[in-house]
Amino acid sequence: MAGDFCALWDTFPVGDVTLRHKVEFRLLILKSSMNNYMGPIHSASGFYKTPVSKGLLGVSLLSSFLLNFPLHNHRHLFLYSQAAILERHQFWRVFTSKLAYLDIKDLFVCSVLIYYFRVFERRYGSHKFASHMLATFVMGTGLEIAAAFFFKWLGFKIELLPSGPMCMVYPLFIPYHFDIPRVALGHVLGVPVTGKSFQYFLGLQLASGSVESVIVAVCGLFCGYLWRNNFMKVPTILTIPKFVASISYRVVGWALDSQVPPGDTIPMGATLELQRQEQMEQLEQQMIWQTVQQQQQQGGNVNMAENLVNGPGLFGNQIDLGGLRNRLNLGGLDPPGQPAEEPVTEENVQHLVDMGFGADRVREALQQSNNNVSAATNILLQES
Repeated sequence: MAGDFCALWDTFPVGDVTLRHKVEFRLLILKSSMNNYMGPIHSASGFYKTPVSKGLLGVSLLSSFLLNFPLHNHRHLFLYSQAAILERHQFWRVFTSKLAYLDIKDLFVCSVLIYYFRVFERRYGSHKFASHMLATFVMGTGLEIAAAFFFKWLGFKIELLPSGPMCMVYPLFIPYHFDIPRVALGHVLGVPVTGKSFQYFLGLQLASGSVESVIVAVCGLFCGYLWRNNFMKVPTILTIPKFVASISYRVVGWALDSQVPPGDTIPMGATLELQRQEQMEQLEQQMIWQTVQQQQQQGGNVNMAENLVNGPGLFGNQIDLGGLRNRLNLGGLDPPGQPAEEPVTEENVQHLVDMGFGADRVREALQQSNNNVSAATNILLQES
């Protein structure tokens, strides 16, 4: 694909190509080539800055292991039985049934999904992510019981619903679909494959076990859609108070905190696309530095501005406008010296404050990123 871009570049009349078009075109070539030889970028930082995801995964793994092996005789207390909850009024099963996976397949698939979806905790902040877990737990459980009761009323035989915190996993597919960029990797038997295909496959595998699994999956996805659209202000109401979050962190935070991963030279982006941009920027910086070193070894005077525009680079001319984020401008490219200035809006300030950042830091980050929420989020995460 990079070859196609270069061939198209050669057809452009030299006098009609502006600096803006050159920058756009070089970035397209760079992105295409990075896709070809780098593949999807996955973070190796573990559970750094994701204590809620780490706690959810740890509790579910530990409880599932105990109930499937040494405490096998107590599995009946963790069955997700709609009949026992509504007819025998065993409401405590609403909570115990979410503590452990009684099916090993569900345990493995959900554990992998929780690990992948931890990116949303970095993006939302731990407080908002924990509130998301609470809201989806309440709404998802209510929808599951109502759906099971409805199908039973229609005459369908509904057995036990799958146990485990699936009502907190399925809703995350909604922001995953809408907010995580789609990165094409190729085709398999004519079917396009992206960096998100594996997660979707795991979700389908998890929902394909039985009719009851389909009910739980559909309810979870619908719950995620309701939360995203703030249905009847329920997500706003079902928010963990800050003092409760503070106390919880003081009690168990020492066990859930993770150390800064070794070898990370720069803070990691909050999404796969930001991580990809940072990798691209590192590559460009290395190419520029190598070009400068080569000219110094040749004994020539290094004119930095001329070198950055006319140097050989990886794809011919290498243009630097102050880092990849500034060159992309996260919404459009502008010639150097003419940055687009967007006023900071209170709506974006409040959105980031709800994620747990301070108002003063939020305003500074929004000013630096021209009122772009995604870029400001990444700046705030790097500073924290």
